[in-house]
Amino acid sequence: MPQPTSAMNRRGGPAASPSGPTGRRRLGDILFDSYFQYAINFVYTTGLEALTGTIPIQSDAHFMCVETAYDVALTAVPAIAATNLGPGMSAASQAGLGGTLVQLTDGGTQRAMSNIAVPASTLFGTAQRPFVWPFTHVFKANTSIGVLSTGVSAALMALTTVRYVFCGFKIPKDSAPEWGL
Repeated sequence: MPQPTSAMNRRGGPAASPSGPTGRRRLGDILFDSYFQYAINFVYTTGLEALTGTIPIQSDAHFMCVETAYDVALTAVPAIAATNLGPGMSAASQAGLGGTLVQLTDGGTQRAMSNIAVPASTLFGTAQRPFVWPFTHVFKANTSIGVLSTGVSAALMALTTVRYVFCGFKIPKDSAPEWGL
């Protein structure tokens, strides 16, 4: 039976232990209220370019990526520039590929996260239904996320902007030495 006073113990309150009731630090305590997103934009002119970009991870904390999303929008037609084409476009329009092929690289280890570029829809979902990574991945502080994005169709991707978003949690440096963080 729980102690009557345990209901009064709040996370981080005076009665709470900094390392939890078992004496061990919990990752949930470290991640509490630390949701964060990193994003990168690619602007296609012809729709067939192979574009590369780097997302620098801030120096104050490591980044645990949990889910990813992407968005495709027209950029050159002012009347519909705000129109979200998104991964939900018709299959005929996007050919089931999400419009681009993507290859990600962990800049800290220089490890490619796939052996070839894969369809964006296999690594990124929509804002409403993001792709949840089967295993989280930690990008260390002061490193980067490398993104290679290649358009697959001049007819579909010309004059568009693609935004890739990495969603997860910041882990303050030296807050979890038992995990090497």
